[in-house]
Amino acid sequence: IIMLIISLILIFLFVVPKYKETSEFQKKIAEKQAEYAGLSAYYDKVSNTIKNIESREESLRKVESALPENLEFAPLVYFLQKKEAETGLMGKSISLSKSPSDPSKKQIKSLSFTLDLLGNYQGLKNFLYVLENSSRIFEVESISFSSASSGGVLLSQSPFKTYNFKLSIKTHSY
Repeated sequence: IIMLIISLILIFLFVVPKYKETSEFQKKIAEKQAEYAGLSAYYDKVSNTIKNIESREESLRKVESALPENLEFAPLVYFLQKKEAETGLMGKSISLSKSPSDPSKKQIKSLSFTLDLLGNYQGLKNFLYVLENSSRIFEVESISFSSASSGGVLLSQSPFKTYNFKLSIKTHSY
């Protein structure tokens, strides 16, 4: 009986505290494993999202090109001059006007410009097609044209009649 009492006392003094300590460690391990599983799932989702974005990088560049963050005149003028030449038009002048906007508000800004061009109808048609299919958003607000003359003589000797075109166009940025 004394041995039984001594063994019970030893169990309560040494074994029970170790058992409680082990149980607490097991709970902490379970909590950490659950936390790890949650973080692992989160990082897997982030990784998959990054891969998805990288696979669509070209599409995202097109969207960024359609509405650029900074409205810079030089690349826009270069683009227009290049497309005028490609479509057989000759640019006479470009006048730009930026619409006023509040810089503290994050909103879409507009840039209007007027192009004075010289060329034939087919060149204008091709130029408008190029603008329509470019990644940048262009809105043609108005088109006016008149016959081109040189020193009082109409330039109708060529197979394509030459006109003066005036286009009012608007584009946007953030």
